[in-house]
Formats: sequence, C-alpha cells, structure tokens
Amino acid sequence: MTEGLRIWTGRACFKEHPEVAIQLLSALREDESEYVRKSVGNSLRDISKKHPASFRAALAVWNLSDRKVAQVYKLATRFLLKQQAD
Repeated sequence: MTEGLRIWTGRACFKEHPEVAIQLLSALREDESEYVRKSVGNSLRDISKKHPASFRAALAVWNLSDRKVAQVYKLATRFLLKQQAD
C-alpha cells in the first residue's frame, strides 16, 4: 500500500489535500514489518518537501517513545532536519 500511495501523492487530489495521504501513511507507523515502516517514512519524507506545514502538524502528535514510531519519524523528518542544519 505505501509504495502504491507514493505514486498517487503526485495526483491532484493529494496535492490539494495532502493530509489525506499523510493520514493514510501515518496509520502504518507502528506496522510490524520494518519494510513497511521504512516505506512509510520515505513516503512521508517525500510529502514533507511539498507540504511541510501539514506534515509537521500530523507528526506533532506522534508518540516517539515507541521504537517503531521513532524509526518512522527519523526517516520522515530527515529532509526537514537537513534543511534546518543548512
């Protein structure tokens, strides 16, 4: 699902409503599969480049004490953290 959604985030519907894609992806942040969690993080990172405000708002409520969630958060925020360092 996550890789398929990545393609659709470039479509008009998700461009106008990025929170829908963020919500769908965020629902998988605690998935048992590390592959899925990495895909979620990478997909969210792609979205963060074009929709940083929606991205930050969604991730602000994540429970980072959960190891799985923290892993996805780290992957997802890599672009924004890099921008802040520059």
